[in-house]
Amino acid sequence: MDAKELKKILATKAPIYQRSFIEIPKDSFIPRHSSLTDYMDKVVKCDNKMLNRIDDLVMRYRLGAVHKTMNNHYGTVLPRINQKGMIVGGSVIYYNTEDGSMLYKDTLINNLYSWYAFDYYTDSNVFFGEHLWLGRQTIIVQEEKTALLGALAHPDFDWLAVGVGNNLTDAMMKKFIGRQVILFPDDFCFEFWSEHFGSKFKVDDSFTHRDINQYLIDFIQNQHVP
Repeated sequence: MDAKELKKILATKAPIYQRSFIEIPKDSFIPRHSSLTDYMDKVVKCDNKMLNRIDDLVMRYRLGAVHKTMNNHYGTVLPRINQKGMIVGGSVIYYNTEDGSMLYKDTLINNLYSWYAFDYYTDSNVFFGEHLWLGRQTIIVQEEKTALLGALAHPDFDWLAVGVGNNLTDAMMKKFIGRQVILFPDDFCFEFWSEHFGSKFKVDDSFTHRDINQYLIDFIQNQHVP
């Protein structure tokens, strides 16, 4: 083991102000289908055009899968990639392929080699989908699954997700000051999003009492009937 490798291993013991960012290698996983994409295949009812668009989402969002299964459902790798194209963290979520419900969530770093000490080389202020941001009208939602369904239903918008179990931060939102951004919180985060960001961005309450995922699914299925 050389000094450089040892420094990486010991990095987790360094105080925050001494930590430096090291990119997670892009070859840590490869894009492939998983429990979430299997569920989306069901949503589009095997419409060939939409299946091709799901394949495109797999590549563009760098969606992956882990070998471990839960009730025969493969965990979905949902990486966070910054605007420089660097992988800075993410989640591994196991979805029920029948109804899209979440079975279990883990962090991406728990599914990579522990000696990389990735927990100190991640950036929690990056949205899921941020690397695809084109400066168009932007929709911010809670779940990664919602952002992917939104990209299928309304591809002309930039869809970003905060992530299951996470919340918006000032560092995340300051990137979009002066831009056309609409926040669609659910009922759990509506109050926080409104209080903290409502003065600078539009916070829409349309989906505080109804399921935004079901709305997007209905739109997809009504627009694309096999």
